[in-house]
Amino acid sequence: MEKAEFKSLLKEIRSELNMNKNLLDKVLNEEMCRGNSINLQKIANTIKEYENFEDFNHENKKIAVYYSGNPEITITYILDSIIYNNNITLCSKGHRRFNSILIDCIKEAFANRKLENKWINYDDSYNEVYLKDNSKLFDKLVYIGDYFEYMQFKSFVNREVEYNNFGSIKLFINQSEYKEEYKKIINYSTREKIFLEVYDDIQEFINESKDENFSVVFGDIDILKTARKELKGEMLFNAFPYDDYKFTISR
Repeated sequence: MEKAEFKSLLKEIRSELNMNKNLLDKVLNEEMCRGNSINLQKIANTIKEYENFEDFNHENKKIAVYYSGNPEITITYILDSIIYNNNITLCSKGHRRFNSILIDCIKEAFANRKLENKWINYDDSYNEVYLKDNSKLFDKLVYIGDYFEYMQFKSFVNREVEYNNFGSIKLFINQSEYKEEYKKIINYSTREKIFLEVYDDIQEFINESKDENFSVVFGDIDILKTARKELKGEMLFNAFPYDDYKFTISR
């Protein structure tokens, strides 16, 4: 897809989402009553960020993703798949009703632009069992979430699986020294339904975080040097992104 055509499609997607805002708000309220959190602004921000995307390449892969169902991940993988001409199969743990409406809006935008859907493969019955049973059909598998659940999944399918720990954060912090920061992180993680693992032993934190693509460290310069020397993923030092915490696809 050419850049101009893609930008036109994004405009059409925004239009469809605006036309279905009342329905999306209704489902959003239902999710909130169940204790689930969906940030509509992050979906809008993701679409806006892709407006300036320049790196259009054809990978032509069949990719399957198992994840929490966070719509921010849904929209990111769909737009990424369009850009790279990949077929994406989304296996959602939750938010299925909201994702169904979101994807219907995107498919309607395809129809309005006279584009055949070659990218999205989604059914609200798709789950971890479906992906385990059909893992051989895909060029790449991605697991997003808890590391130990990922390891169990990987051993079952017995093949390479890409891991992303979005929504599951490992944090090293001295809770008494960074009392206010810790309180803010706890409140944010509770609100956004982020699974937070907290460590006060730096070596234990390093041992458990080596395969993470994102982690957070609060400590002095010696702690920073020790962690940076050992860890390969992105690490925030004495800072937490709060509302800027967003999903990105590893490449």
